[in-house]
Amino acid sequence: MLKKAALSAAIGGMAVFGIGCATTDYNGWSGHTTQSEAKLWGSEVAFSGFGGDYDGTYSYTVKYAPGVPVTINSYKNPIVGSFSRDGMVDRDGDDVQGRSGILGGKFNKWWVAVDRAPGTCEFFSNITYDKSALGPGVASCNGSSEEIDKDLELQDAFASVGDLFAQIWSGALGKNFTVQMTSVTVNGTAVPLTNALTINLRQNGVRPMDASFDLSSPGGQDLIRALLNNTPDKQAVTVGFGVSGGMAFGVPTSLTLAFNHAALQAALK
Repeated sequence: MLKKAALSAAIGGMAVFGIGCATTDYNGWSGHTTQSEAKLWGSEVAFSGFGGDYDGTYSYTVKYAPGVPVTINSYKNPIVGSFSRDGMVDRDGDDVQGRSGILGGKFNKWWVAVDRAPGTCEFFSNITYDKSALGPGVASCNGSSEEIDKDLELQDAFASVGDLFAQIWSGALGKNFTVQMTSVTVNGTAVPLTNALTINLRQNGVRPMDASFDLSSPGGQDLIRALLNNTPDKQAVTVGFGVSGGMAFGVPTSLTLAFNHAALQAALK
């Protein structure tokens, strides 16, 4: 297993990937060759309420070698919350496609992107395979991420990312907990959500593992409206999030996003 990501990236990544996101650009690690497919850590997420054929659980893998285009697979399991791993055991990327999730269903390819120019962000133009009606709601351009390769309900508030992990590591936080997203920040400008979005998280005693939320809820609809009203269509933006208790975080600096307004508009009720 390659351990090459900051712990705080997990939460930001989960929040972003929960809006029907495809990873379309990925630099990978210099000089590295994946052993077939490698799973991207901290990006597995489930959501409902988007509607159409988007609801489900998503997992992401990459395959690359020096001098070879990066192939990025977005897998979807139609069952919401049927993640590919449980506890401290995380599947290798080769063990995602066609395999069952923890609640049943199977992970099948939903989007495939081929990045022929790592280091630049082509977003939606890199997609070579698409089973959705309108394309992904969000395209992400990743510098690099941790790769997994073969070589109780509790609502809480956190003052900082350090506070969150301190509670996980001390055992003060249950295995299952929720946070309330209260704002989204786009290109440095904070946009408050009239209704907070509840994000359901699981942790394994070391770090958050996966997340799920309902985009048809009032908070989910507010988030979609905030993105539609404050981002350009299919153009790069920087994004951050705020949650109750004062904790705020952006997505990793190596991650750039673009939003597909047609897909987001279709999710409004």
